[in-house]
Amino acid sequence: MKKIYHSTSRVVFMCGTAGSGKSTYAKSLERQGFNRLSFDVESFKRGVRVHPLSKDIYDEIKIFLDHELRSLIAQNKDVVLDYSFWSRQMRDEYKNMLVPFGIKPEIVLICTPKEIVLQRIRDRRGKHPNDIILDERTAVQYFEHFQPPTSREGDITVIKGY
Repeated sequence: MKKIYHSTSRVVFMCGTAGSGKSTYAKSLERQGFNRLSFDVESFKRGVRVHPLSKDIYDEIKIFLDHELRSLIAQNKDVVLDYSFWSRQMRDEYKNMLVPFGIKPEIVLICTPKEIVLQRIRDRRGKHPNDIILDERTAVQYFEHFQPPTSREGDITVIKGY
């Protein structure tokens, strides 16, 4: 039987569409001492300023970030995952990753109206990691296919992202 390591880390899942304000909120947690992990930051470091990511780059970044997450948890560090967590499947995958550490994630859902999200996407220029360029058609698709977390997934903090 595999022994569970009980970490004292807090892990926050940022849920929301591109342009909803996840990174802004995640950076506020970072200022409070959380370690922020972000696909956007890692892709920017690799010179990729336009999304969606190719499968190869996505997989490379995911492997790196998953390793970082496990390492931070092993050090009992608090972590905010500045991802979209757009699907229940993705949230379940990461919840299962936390089980061996005895961690139940905190879910933060950023709810922002579609018009605001799309304007924020239009305004992006790729100048910094939180300014990743996304074409409007893809942004609309992301918005329409987003699967908000439900109370069956645990406690959810809902933030209005205006």
